[in-house]
Formats: sequence, C-alpha cells, structure tokens
Amino acid sequence: MHRPRTAEELTDTLRSVDTEVRRLITLANALLDLEQLGSGERIQRAPIALGGLLSEACTPYRTAVERDGRTLTIEHDRVTVYVDPRWLEPAIGTLLDNALRHGGGAIRLQAESHDGRLRLSVADQGPGFPPDFLPYAFDRFSRAEASRTTPGSGLGLALVAAVAASHNGTAHAENTPHGAMVTLDIPC
Repeated sequence: MHRPRTAEELTDTLRSVDTEVRRLITLANALLDLEQLGSGERIQRAPIALGGLLSEACTPYRTAVERDGRTLTIEHDRVTVYVDPRWLEPAIGTLLDNALRHGGGAIRLQAESHDGRLRLSVADQGPGFPPDFLPYAFDRFSRAEASRTTPGSGLGLALVAAVAASHNGTAHAENTPHGAMVTLDIPC
C-alpha cells in the first residue's frame, strides 16, 4: 500500500492474505469446537450405519489419496453404532488428513465393534511419530518437529481426543513396525 504495485503483485498479495485468513478461520473454528466439546455440552448420539459414516468421512480425501499415488483401505464391521456423527466424522477426517500430510504409503481405516465398544484406527506406512512427541500428541498446539514446516496448528489430535472423551472414550497414538497409528475407543 506504500508504493504502486502491478496487477500481478496485487493478485499475489491478495492470494496470500486469503490463505492466511482461511488459516485463521480454521484455527478459530477448531478452538471453538474444542471449547464446545470441553464445555460439557452433551453429544447427540444417533444410530448410524458404520459403513456410511466411514464413507462420508473419507469422501473429501479420496482425490488427495489418488493424486499422491497412495491407497486408502477401509475395513469395518457391518453394524449400526450409536455415536454423534457431527463430531466423529471430522475426527476421522483429521486422522486421514494427518496420515496424508505426515505419513506415507498406504492408509488403512479400520473400525470394529465388540462388546458395545467401537475401536476405530487410522494407520499409515510413514516414518511414524517421533518417540518424544507421543506423550504430548493430543495436547493443544502440540506439533512434532517434522511437521513444523507443514501447514497446521497442532489442534487436530487435540480435537480427536476431545471427540473421543465426549463419547466417554479414549484416543491413543503409537508407532507400529510399519508407521503411525491413531486409535479411538468409544462406547457405541
């Protein structure tokens, strides 16, 4: 604004501002979601076909999976679960997004229902979590050193843990011999 700019320079600046505004909106929304989940507001459980829930959660990520030359495998029990899809669907999406951005190779989404509990996990074949990061993986604004150069706020796994807790469940992150895996275990 202090000197004349070409149309191209103005366009680049506006694109940069737009990207930053979108990032701030995403951050504000994530913080609001965390606050809402932590405020004790009751989730709205409803019967939903597990396969349909997983399919809806995966749809936005299929193009990125194909573009990156990776595969996404979905394995699930053919059951109806009693969960709040308004919260569980974006939690699954966060796990898929993390696997795409920070992982490598094939991504596997697996969901099993047993004894009134839903165990849902997303695994990838990437480098896994840095071991010293695992105890803090679900803390707000916590980011592994390797992810500090990629977009993100460090709120994704915090939201996943809050969704699990709001369903009276837990979230767990671990390294496997093949990569990283995050698991939700919730009553259903």
